[in-house]
Amino acid sequence: MLPEVPAASRMILADRSNYLTRPPIFPGYDLIVIHCTDGHPAALGVAQMWQQPGASGKHTSAHFVIGQDGEAIQCVPLAFAAQHAHNANAHSVGIEHCARTPGEWDKALGHHDPGLPPSDALYAKSAELVAYLLVAAGLPCDRDHVKGHAEADPATTHTRCPDGCGWDWDAYMSRVRIAYEALGSPPAPLVA
Repeated sequence: MLPEVPAASRMILADRSNYLTRPPIFPGYDLIVIHCTDGHPAALGVAQMWQQPGASGKHTSAHFVIGQDGEAIQCVPLAFAAQHAHNANAHSVGIEHCARTPGEWDKALGHHDPGLPPSDALYAKSAELVAYLLVAAGLPCDRDHVKGHAEADPATTHTRCPDGCGWDWDAYMSRVRIAYEALGSPPAPLVA
């Protein structure tokens, strides 16, 4: 199956138990939510985790995951609601980024983990993807429509996502604006 957007290199579908049907309005989103995985650098491992029913002991997913190398994988079709931000799920697109908060506890990394800040390739691919999604949905390029996990989901226990991994909002949104303006006119409609 091919991804729905040109910024994604491939589609690796999450298990159907890890995402929900959206209300029947397509594209059905008015918000893009930025997450950091607090894990390892490659997108493939995250995509494969979501292929398991009840990923991580609960039903979670995001529409896209982007690795440190800039690979973007689509995991949930845009017509469906990924389970990534509680009450925002029904009207948002979730994008996980393979970056990690310093000191994040992980048995393989230990307490002295220096973290994994977002790479230039990750920021570039994410900006391309977010700009495309904003234009495709007819949304303005602003922080009202692109939010961090903790901003979009006050109920989350991930209160520092994505800021804890060193997310630079000013530099990131500058990249998104440049990509958004470069698109000029809306891309071809997304296929429902």
